[in-house]
Amino acid sequence: MRSCAPETQSSSSASRRGSTPSADSSRRPSEASGYAPCAQGDRCPRRRSGCCMPESSFLRDLGLLLLFGFLGAWLAVRLGQSVIIGYILIGAVLGPHALGVIADAALMRTLAELGIVLLMFFLGVEFSLERLRRVRAAVLLIGGGELLANLSVGFLVGYALGWSLMERAFLAGIVAMSSSGVVAKLLIEWRRTANPEAEALMGIMIFEDFIAVLYLGVLAGLSGEGARTSPALISLLKAIAFYALILGFGGRGLARLLTLALRVRSEELFALLWLALIALAGVGASLFGLAPAAGAFLLGMIAPARQSDLGERIYSRLESFRDVFLALFFLTFGTMLEGESLRRVLPLVLLIAPLSILTELVVTSSLAFLAGFSGPVALAIGAGMIPRGEYALLYAAFGQQLGLISSDLFQFTGWYVFAMTLLAPIFMKNTRALYRLLHRFIPRPIAFAGMLISITLRPMTLWSVTANAGATSRARCGTARWLLLSGAIALLLLGALAARSPMERALLSAIGVVVLAGLSRVTQRALEPIREHLELSRLPTPWADPHRVIAYTARVASSVPLAALLIATWWKDFGAWTLLGIPLLALIHIGWAWAWYRAWSRPISTASESAASKE
Repeated sequence: MRSCAPETQSSSSASRRGSTPSADSSRRPSEASGYAPCAQGDRCPRRRSGCCMPESSFLRDLGLLLLFGFLGAWLAVRLGQSVIIGYILIGAVLGPHALGVIADAALMRTLAELGIVLLMFFLGVEFSLERLRRVRAAVLLIGGGELLANLSVGFLVGYALGWSLMERAFLAGIVAMSSSGVVAKLLIEWRRTANPEAEALMGIMIFEDFIAVLYLGVLAGLSGEGARTSPALISLLKAIAFYALILGFGGRGLARLLTLALRVRSEELFALLWLALIALAGVGASLFGLAPAAGAFLLGMIAPARQSDLGERIYSRLESFRDVFLALFFLTFGTMLEGESLRRVLPLVLLIAPLSILTELVVTSSLAFLAGFSGPVALAIGAGMIPRGEYALLYAAFGQQLGLISSDLFQFTGWYVFAMTLLAPIFMKNTRALYRLLHRFIPRPIAFAGMLISITLRPMTLWSVTANAGATSRARCGTARWLLLSGAIALLLLGALAARSPMERALLSAIGVVVLAGLSRVTQRALEPIREHLELSRLPTPWADPHRVIAYTARVASSVPLAALLIATWWKDFGAWTLLGIPLLALIHIGWAWAWYRAWSRPISTASESAASKE
């Protein structure tokens, strides 16, 4: 057996360079790569060559984590909660910042990443490309509005606290991105993958993957890491290229692999083949700057459906791997929580967590309702966007690595993700009861106004469930003019942010009002082809005029970018006071809704009074 020489050579070479030994050489053996010290008492300098055996502490930590994780999950199920809560709490108790039973979970975190990758693959198997195509327009509307609202919450909270632009940008990213892993786990655990909200939720998650990668490029650009190029544009192009490669050409290549898979009779070789494909899909996504889970999800979507024999075979062979590694993911996440920092970051968690939940339940659910989903389904979509996870931790780790954020903001991220993950199952599980409660407090004119917009947008956003897809196609062609005008609005927003003098800003505001007035007319004309296919029977009055319904929707659609334009234009002069435009806009919409409701309810009241007089 080869003996282990002392480290005299490495020490002498370090002294010849005039420097001290590296920090790695001063650490305890248990902290250095998991290898035991050699017989002479010195750590082996050739540990990478395999002359020393790994310590058994990893197996001990792994065994304790899984054992206590089982107990925590069992207790959570007995209490009627998700097993995720049990896993995270057990990880926090056993972690290095509490009891210290688990001293170093770095290697287990690497294994735990496989859990998310396998989870997203299985969720992709549950879905098909056709299911996502049916809601792609709704996904863009809901996902875009949800991200904009959450980014605004994080940015404004940082602004109110007096943070720097860099810290505000990181806080906005941490607050904005939902966790596809937690959502997918809950959907599978509660067997809700066939529910109407499931396909919308996963579509929004794919959309968020695009934006998350793009936003990471923006953060790199702000930090100076990407000053030589345009990181946001490059990241976006790489993400688009990966999705196009997988969805456009992956099906052909996978067909040949499926032919090979059908010939594999050995269950062992079959499992190895698919584990290799899943891992390679994750590696491919990483090379294009995406999360590995995104590649696994896309592979699952083009893989055989679960209803097929091959799909059921994949499930039966790989499901156990998914469950074990996914449990490790949530357990090791719990080990990251530092109890001592909770006192410092608790006020910020108590401030931002309720704001995030309120944003999802109000803004996201409202957008889903306006997109054409029913009230309970819309609220389920909003509740499903509450969890936070991998992207928040990624942004925090990136900021801490570059020294751009404080340690408190990093610890806030862990506790914020924990709080949102803890509360998400409660809201997701009780959406029906929550809908009945909220429905009582929504004023009737506001609900009526939302219904007007919902029945107008439904044929465009959920075209597969409407009566006439031909009219919808014509309407989409008409919206080309609306999109061109929207581009002009984007240019106006950029010009407003670049304007220096109040005179320039006033001129841009005037031009914006004129352009947006034209937008209202263009939008109304673009929506005319779907006039005969509006589901007016959903309204509580038979007197609704489809022309006026479309006109109201066009007016509301044009007023939203008008408010954004005015806020962006005058922010430099009035700061946060410009945000008063948001409640002002809401009051204007409520006034319009009240006028329409009274105008269309009057014939019903007159008819009821005449019927009563005849009796």
